[in-house]
Amino acid sequence: MENASKALIIAGAILLAISIIGIGMFVFSGVSDTITDSLDMSKDQIKAYNQTFENYMGNQRGSNVESLIKEVRSHNLGAEDDSKKVALFYGQPAADLEAGKATSGTSTSDINGVNDKIQSGKTYTVDFGYDTNSGLVTAVYINDKK
Repeated sequence: MENASKALIIAGAILLAISIIGIGMFVFSGVSDTITDSLDMSKDQIKAYNQTFENYMGNQRGSNVESLIKEVRSHNLGAEDDSKKVALFYGQPAADLEAGKATSGTSTSDINGVNDKIQSGKTYTVDFGYDTNSGLVTAVYINDKK
């Protein structure tokens, strides 16, 4: 009789341990799905994110370019990490930028340096670079209109 009660206690402990492990796996699965969903932006979210910058695409007057630069500066100041920052380049050929010959262009001093070169009455061409994986705007290219 004594052995039977010990066997029931051991069996109960094993069932309790299995239940705790199962609940832990269920909670972990739910949390990891939530984290994954929050990291993956939907196409609409990507479009809304990019639209903030893309409103300035093409030929723009200097005052509009200055507004774009302010957008980039405030975005970068609020970015969680460096990978989420938008680089800003002025007067550099896209080939140099793609070959990695350009500076980072994301620091406040880099952005202020570009802003100092912009003249309100002049016209500029604005274009964008996108992350190949996420589709998000990662770079802004400003050049004098030719």
